[in-house]
Amino acid sequence: MTTYLFTFLAKKRLTVLLVFLILPLSYGIAWMLLSQWSFYQISKILSSTVRPYMAIDTSQFIRSGFPFAISWRVSSLKILSPLIDGKLLLKFSNISFGVSAFNPTTLNTNADGIHLTLINRRDESLWKFQSKQFQVKIVKKNSHRAELFFELEDVKLLKQEGTKLDPNWEEYVASNNLVVNVQQVSSKETTTQKSTANILADIDDIKLRSSPLNNFKNVNKGHLNLAVIGDLDAWRISDIVDWRDDGGIIEIKNMKVDASPINLEMNGTVSLDQELKPIGAGTVLVYGAEEIINEKIVAGDMSRTEGLMAQLALSLLPSKKNSAGKLSIQIPITAQEGKLRLGPFLITELFSIVR
Repeated sequence: MTTYLFTFLAKKRLTVLLVFLILPLSYGIAWMLLSQWSFYQISKILSSTVRPYMAIDTSQFIRSGFPFAISWRVSSLKILSPLIDGKLLLKFSNISFGVSAFNPTTLNTNADGIHLTLINRRDESLWKFQSKQFQVKIVKKNSHRAELFFELEDVKLLKQEGTKLDPNWEEYVASNNLVVNVQQVSSKETTTQKSTANILADIDDIKLRSSPLNNFKNVNKGHLNLAVIGDLDAWRISDIVDWRDDGGIIEIKNMKVDASPINLEMNGTVSLDQELKPIGAGTVLVYGAEEIINEKIVAGDMSRTEGLMAQLALSLLPSKKNSAGKLSIQIPITAQEGKLRLGPFLITELFSIVR
């Protein structure tokens, strides 16, 4: 009886030991297989977004996330591509890619930093876009629809003002947070029979280096809702010409700028003329214009007579109330024959996107 009990307990111990050995080993093997499968999915999604004319330089992919997550990390990723009549260099620091087995059509990407440098062949100017934190999620809904979510923190747009030997980067735009949502819909799912990219963007706490109006040096919030209609691949000139000739347009459904006490709203459509200059028309709603005039009178920037004349001019413009009952003035905005006009006033000359 004692021998039987001893044998029984020994078998139990062996079974428990085998379970504790086999389960972790099986889980480890399954994790390795799933991580390799995720690498295949990541490569598949990335290859579908990269163009043949782009040069990619990346450090070795390192598998990570065990035991509860699966991700692939590279310390450095660089993409060099032609861009219209210049070059674009995109650099990522410590970028990771992750795909879940429960949601294999979604690619999650995080990076400690992103640096985008635009080299303009027109005047050999250098522009740099950078962000300390970068997150993007690519969701493939089906064969005809995809969605991208971007979120960037501490965003800056800089231009090199110095020489190549003594570079001096001047900050033109800065923001705490930028969120972009892009919904790509193929021509098979649109009534226009043209592929469409619906873009929603929100940006907070914007600081501008210079502005025609002092009120726009600091902007509280910005919102943009637009649709790019047509298959626009904006990397090369030939792609842009094909998009224009095929009837491509950009529909600005709503653009809002909150620079209290003045606020702006705009809608309209934009395309390119034969010289590849912007052409289009829309409407701008201006809220708080009278408050700005009163502030300038009080500050001494505008005489009382000038202020009264400006207020009289505003009263002659069409006005509209929003849902909150706030009054705005309506001003048409046009881009035609290389000139941007706000009402009858010339704002600026428009240049071709190539020279």
